[in-house]
Amino acid sequence: MPQAGQILYYQDFEFPDDHSKKDKLLVILNNADEDAVCLVLKTTSQSRRYEGAQKGCNPQKGVFFVPLGWEQCFRVDTYIQLPQIFEIPTETLMVGDISGKVRVTSSLTVDCFKLLKDCLKRFKKDISEQHFTLVFGRKR
Repeated sequence: MPQAGQILYYQDFEFPDDHSKKDKLLVILNNADEDAVCLVLKTTSQSRRYEGAQKGCNPQKGVFFVPLGWEQCFRVDTYIQLPQIFEIPTETLMVGDISGKVRVTSSLTVDCFKLLKDCLKRFKKDISEQHFTLVFGRKR
């Protein structure tokens, strides 16, 4: 099962708001084998919304920016979108793994993942108590 800090490739990821589908890279926030749900953050390489973002945490833009060359897990400048956390049931991940629609592609380094989580803490008022506990391991 996927582990915290890994990058998940999800073919035909369905967006909850409009039910559109698109292949997405997602950052896993919790150890899915320990929980019934995998919590993920979306990524994008579309920079127009995040112009002027600096490497790392950009709370004013709601993004954690990973420029090309900082981490080996992304092939282009990548923006991890905060604070919207998505749930993927672990059984969906298992079925997706069997069908080839879901796979782990790489991982963030331990240091980068720690910086991402520190950045995400800045949005704790926007994160449900349940998600906060699953990501950070304790109540607020």
